[in-house]
This record gives sequence, C-alpha cells and structure tokens, in this order.
Amino acid sequence: MNMFVTLAVSALLALQAVAETPEDAKCKYAWASLGSSEGDLHIHDGKPGQGAVAWGAFQNDIRFSGWDFLDLQSNASYADDVQAYASGAVEAYLTRDLIEKHYNNMYSRYCDGQSEYCERLSEFLQENLKYSNDQEHLYDSTDPYWHMVHLQMKQLAGLSDHLENKTLNTSNEYLNVTRALYLNLDGDLMDLEAFLRRVGDENSIFQTSACSVLIKVLPDNEDILFAHNTWFLYRSMLRIEKKYTFPWHVTSESSEIIPGHTISMPSYPGKLLSLDDFYIASTGLAITETSLENNNDSLRNLIKPDNAPLTWVRCMVATRLAVTGSQWVEYF
Repeated sequence: MNMFVTLAVSALLALQAVAETPEDAKCKYAWASLGSSEGDLHIHDGKPGQGAVAWGAFQNDIRFSGWDFLDLQSNASYADDVQAYASGAVEAYLTRDLIEKHYNNMYSRYCDGQSEYCERLSEFLQENLKYSNDQEHLYDSTDPYWHMVHLQMKQLAGLSDHLENKTLNTSNEYLNVTRALYLNLDGDLMDLEAFLRRVGDENSIFQTSACSVLIKVLPDNEDILFAHNTWFLYRSMLRIEKKYTFPWHVTSESSEIIPGHTISMPSYPGKLLSLDDFYIASTGLAITETSLENNNDSLRNLIKPDNAPLTWVRCMVATRLAVTGSQWVEYF
C-alpha cells in the first residue's frame, strides 16, 4: 500500500524540461500511421510524416547519465483509442531492447519454484481483465473514469502487441495476460504476493519498501519544493524519463480534452506509469508517493478481482483527470 501526496505547483513547464526532446543527432525517431485496411497500424523510422497518429523520440543515455529519455505524442484528430494503441506500439518500437532487458531482470525467473502461486496470480489477473473490459465497454462513452481506464488498456495493448510480434491493429483489445502487464504490476504485486500466498524468495517483488519523499515550503510561502528518492531492487535500475503528450478526450463522445494531457515522470522500460511515483502534469499538480506498508493483514480479505482496476491503472486515471489533490484521491 502506498501513500500519495498531490501538490499544486506553478513551475510546471520548468520541470517538464527534463523530458524535452534531445538533440536530433542523438535521437531515434519513430511514428505510426494507419494502413489501407481498417485499423492496420504501421510504424516508420524518422520524424512524423503526414497522417501520423503517434510519434516519439528516444535518447539512449544510460551509459553517460544513468537515464534514457522518451518523448511521446499523439494526434488529437484521431479517435482516442487509436491514439492510445498507436502510442503504446511506438513506445515498444523505440524502447524494445530495454523492455526485453528489464523483463529479464525482473520477471524471467519470477515463477521459478512458484507454480501454484503464479497460477493463482494468473487467474486473479485474468478475472480482473475481464471485469475491467466489461466496465470499459459499458461506460466508455459516458464516464470519464472508465474512458481513461479503456485508453490505458489500449495503450497497453499496443505495447504488448508490438513486443509479442503480433499484427498491429488499433481494434485489438488487451484481453489476456502477457509480459507487458507484468511489467506494470510491481506496485500491485506488493499486496498480491501476500494475498495470494507467495513464499518469499530472491525473485519476489516485495522485498523492501521503495520510496522517500521530501517536501519543503519556502519562507513566506513563496514556493514549494518536492523531491523523491527511489531505493527499489537493484535489478530494477534501468530507468527512462518519459514525457507523454496525449490530447485524449474526457469521454469517447466528448470534445473536451482531458486536463492531464501532458505528464512528465521518471519511469522504467515498458511501464506506462512512473511507479516511483513522481509526476508533473498539465493539470498544475505534482504527484508523488512514499511507501506506507499495510500492517493489517485482515484488510487483504477485501481484495477482489472484480472490485476495481489495478493500482497502476487507477494512478494514471487520477493523474489525467484530477485538477485538485482531493479529486486525485477520489479518482484513485
């Protein structure tokens, strides 16, 4: 269980500069366009051309700064679910090598000696996916919350399809557990490992708490500063600073753009959230969390696969829709 803190900040753009597109000569560019058949998606190298649905720039700088940098954008003239799917596919295309390495570091041996636990986990996740998909299609056109859940899962579908070498089509849904989902589960597994009775070992995700936050108010309330430190597993330290600019709409039938259309965050390969968590959003909010462990085991009895979307999904939904700290908590 994690504790989130949301802060309104005025210096949004200054902090977003961390994730600005690096110099052209040091970047790898890619963009996605629709094909001649309905929903077919094609990915091209280079800067975006005519009809680009989504595009990105990636700088591999880990050897020098310890960080890679990814800047992704999508085109508001396309339907939201098309934007989301294409964005996930472009991210997988640009960062595939790092995603493979990060998965191998974190999850390639996760089920070794844990077959019964992993079977229970797979069943839980599959039930949750079905519940979420059903709710998305019931409320996508009327409820901003479930529209954002739907787009988060479409982004995951695009990332997963490219990672697993499937034919890219924007009509594809995320219906079955793949490596892409595991890459986003770290925060959820900190509770699910206990709930589903995993026997702790060196491949477990929940071996330690992970975060510290510093918040400081300057004299005369001139400004507020916040800093974050992540001290997670050493094998998790392939890092990407990401900036997402997705002009999605409040619902699939709305013309209003979501308040959190632009998000900057430290993240990891294949993750569609920060996980640290440390966000600057176009809503004017800064969102961060510090570890707050659950010491009341009876609360885990309330965990049900058909109660709510997973933590990683709710976090991004809240960050995209909330314009106040209290709203963020309500959405989450």
